[in-house]
Amino acid sequence: MTLRELKIGASGVRGVVGDALTPELIVSFACAFGTWCGAGPVVIGRDTRRSSTALRAAVVSGLLSTGSRVIDLGVSPSPLVSFAIRDLGASGGIVITGSHNDASWNALKFFGPDGAQLNTARNGELLDIYHGAAFELAAWDRLIPVDTASNVEDRYLEYLASALDVDLIRRRRFKVAVDFTNGACGSIGSRFLESLDCTLLPVNAEPTGEFAHPPAPTAANMRQVATLAPLFDADLGAALNVDGDRIGFVTGEGTALSEEYSLPLVVTPRLRRRPGPVVTSYSTSGMVEALARSHGQRVIRGPVGESHIVDLGLVEEAVVAGEGSGGVAILPLGVAYDGLLALGLVLEEMATSGRTLAEIVEGIPRLYMRKRELPCPPTLVYRVIERFRRHHAGDAPDCTDGVRLSWDDAWLHVRASGTEPLLRIIAEASTRERAEVLVDEAVVLARRITFGHEGS
Repeated sequence: MTLRELKIGASGVRGVVGDALTPELIVSFACAFGTWCGAGPVVIGRDTRRSSTALRAAVVSGLLSTGSRVIDLGVSPSPLVSFAIRDLGASGGIVITGSHNDASWNALKFFGPDGAQLNTARNGELLDIYHGAAFELAAWDRLIPVDTASNVEDRYLEYLASALDVDLIRRRRFKVAVDFTNGACGSIGSRFLESLDCTLLPVNAEPTGEFAHPPAPTAANMRQVATLAPLFDADLGAALNVDGDRIGFVTGEGTALSEEYSLPLVVTPRLRRRPGPVVTSYSTSGMVEALARSHGQRVIRGPVGESHIVDLGLVEEAVVAGEGSGGVAILPLGVAYDGLLALGLVLEEMATSGRTLAEIVEGIPRLYMRKRELPCPPTLVYRVIERFRRHHAGDAPDCTDGVRLSWDDAWLHVRASGTEPLLRIIAEASTRERAEVLVDEAVVLARRITFGHEGS
């Protein structure tokens, strides 16, 4: 990785701790955010990784220096912080979490007063304050001690229950295996499933921050829970990201599902309860369209990233928004990706339909997706994408977010990662062979461009 690597954008500020992500930078961003909030209350939370405790001190220092009242939730999942912002009437919030990145990375995720991650306009305002160092610093007698919030977890659990048919789920007394990835959801996740009268089979529940496997809830990272589920006769398994914003699922028979299934599995129970549009990204599986159409609803697509998708969902008055990463937001009830709420809705669908998770999946139209990631430094990645666009100029590329090409039987999306120094290449088609060919051809072209072998 290039030294001093830093990602600043819709996902906040993210980097490798001790490289570009330094205490000085964190303090400056916290000062900028406190200034942006106007010295109002700011809710903070953190995940369990080693660096989050140190970064918490830098965040608190920066916020307090602007006169902000800091409400510290301690180790908390991102959706809980989002809820607390609205519940407490705060001016914003910061979650210290590297989310799906490995333990060497960490990040600040910024939330506005509505509990949603900052959209493009608000993020631009924050960056202007940061780059201009235009911080509003408070005098000594305006500095406020750090505060806590009592009973906010209880109110969050009540909020989750309000979106579900709790009595129906309780009658089924499901047995659920959950991999908490040694993250921030172990305690609140256990309480949530207990409130639904579920028997929990916990995996990696200790909040140590020493991750037993890579944090992203992909099929490859769910081997432990996939082994446990059939062994103990679980009704389903799940894996939560370290900050609770993403979830992946495992059938009771032990089949780990692609994270692309998380949003489709939530679409039906959500649309049954409240009809409306579905918003997703250009990189998400077409399974979503098929399910939305079956309920007479449309799908609206936008750029990849939680802030983009939730913002678009609110504008379009959607009732559910999410991506193929395993992130799902239930709008307008919530405005952040929430893995526990997604888990509750899948349990509700199983209880309502009387079907197993495997039977529900069998009823979803089958499409074939292939994903590749190529290391690519930020200094080069957009040049590669531009050359890719020129190469495919005759294929009517959509350049809203990278380059997306569509055919009757398939699509291909090439874009820069918003969280890592990577070029992401994703294809989906009606056959496995077609998807593989599209990805392989795109990889070859991207490598030729990267090494200067592609003509202009």
